[in-house]
Amino acid sequence: MSAEKKSLRLQARSTYSVKNLLSDLKKLKLTPSALYTIGTEIIYFEWKEALDELGKDDEITIHLEELLNFMQTDYERRLLQGELRREKDTPNEAINTFLKETPIEFQSYVLKRPGPFVQGVLQAMHTQSDREIARYKRTEDGIRKELEKHPKDPELWNQLRLALWILDDFDEASEAFKKAKKLGWDKKMSKTVGI
Repeated sequence: MSAEKKSLRLQARSTYSVKNLLSDLKKLKLTPSALYTIGTEIIYFEWKEALDELGKDDEITIHLEELLNFMQTDYERRLLQGELRREKDTPNEAINTFLKETPIEFQSYVLKRPGPFVQGVLQAMHTQSDREIARYKRTEDGIRKELEKHPKDPELWNQLRLALWILDDFDEASEAFKKAKKLGWDKKMSKTVGI
């Protein structure tokens, strides 16, 4: 898996449109924290620029804010609360849906940050995600050992779901979620507050 990721090459671009950015994002396997950082390093700046130049009611500004919210809070929050548990709930599918729901003017909007800067952030987050995914694999192994000792702990089953989700094992993540719910897991009582 990681050998394939390391060979990833993004197309060199002097500028990025929103659609180019989202297309490149879909080529990367991003953890919630990497997605957050891309939101912070790229989308926040673009949203502030659009806010200053176009105003808060402009379609571009509104859609950039929606994208920023998804990257910085909505995706992780929905994942933690158990709202995302099927393969169609992945960031790539959310990006596809988002693109379908936005007008061509937004998709073709050219970002202010230069292409090499954007590409540098994407490459850095790709590397960070690779490291985090290796850590989640170790976390999964640790949780499975704990589950051998405490097989009826709904919180452990939920933590396993989160690790499996990030590792792209959506079927098993879904099964872990069902087990957690069956054992009484409740998002309001969950001790897991971040990934």
